[in-house]
Amino acid sequence: MRLINIDQVGNKEFDEQVFRYSTIGSLIVFSIFFALFLACVSHYVWYSTSFSVGIWKHLVYLWFAFWFGFIACIAWSRYRAGLLASNWLMRSSTNRSVIKFRSFQNYNYPETDLVVIELYWREIEWVRMTKETSHKPGSDGGVTEFSTYLDMKLLSSQEELNLIKQGLVNERSLKPLSSKVNELKSELFHARKSKAPQLDIDNIKQRLRYEKSIKHLNKRSSVKYHDYPVSLVNDNMLRIRWNGIKPNIKKTLAYLTNFITIEADNKIESDSSGKLTGKKLDDMILDRISKGDKIDAINLVQRHYNYSTTEAKLFVDELMSQQSTNKDN
Repeated sequence: MRLINIDQVGNKEFDEQVFRYSTIGSLIVFSIFFALFLACVSHYVWYSTSFSVGIWKHLVYLWFAFWFGFIACIAWSRYRAGLLASNWLMRSSTNRSVIKFRSFQNYNYPETDLVVIELYWREIEWVRMTKETSHKPGSDGGVTEFSTYLDMKLLSSQEELNLIKQGLVNERSLKPLSSKVNELKSELFHARKSKAPQLDIDNIKQRLRYEKSIKHLNKRSSVKYHDYPVSLVNDNMLRIRWNGIKPNIKKTLAYLTNFITIEADNKIESDSSGKLTGKKLDDMILDRISKGDKIDAINLVQRHYNYSTTEAKLFVDELMSQQSTNKDN
């Protein structure tokens, strides 16, 4: 077992099976909400030109148009990310499997980061399908979510498992990419303010022009999506979220029977909507953080500790920071 970067994975092998996120769902969501956005805007234009529209009706139209457009933009961003070559979760051949724990939506981060776990089949004891039913509180009552996972029981040493833990924690601790253009603009401002030599100022200007051209060509976002498809549970089992992946979980297991033992299906259930105390509460908060569900973790802290939203967010951020520090040590 080793951690490698995306560049080290190499080109597709002749016998390789690639497991990637389907783009159909994102395209359907985009089409629906973009159509709703256009319908809302068109009806607003027609209604406002035909009748007298009060301020509250203006606000209602704007509110609906905003949310329809916002959801359409998110779906379009996900769809575009799904069309890129970086859209893959796992790649397997006759001798090995590589699992990328960086979300395909975070393609804007450097491909030299160690975000791929390379495993040979002899390093995996078995695989299985796990179905999770998760109950969460919602604005209109409880919300139930269904998730499908591919579990891999690893035969790795403790040192190798620690490397995986460290990689996963580092990925969750990543900050949104800051724009190099903004950094150079600030550097140019301070250079002029301190009356730096003209040669230094010209050099900064040249770098600034170059970064602007690169940003225009790449059109890469500085946004970070809190989407973490891979986690390590029970210290030695990789849990890979398989929702929306093609081939689907059953076809994947049929393929994997050629290389590894398939265990019986597993079912788990979690409930964060009720009253939790002690270790159960702590475990549930940490579980939500490990899955990238920061919103539910904040809601748990807010409800059970009577924190404000800001206090709960700071509490969860501190937990994430402590996890990163502990793994570094």
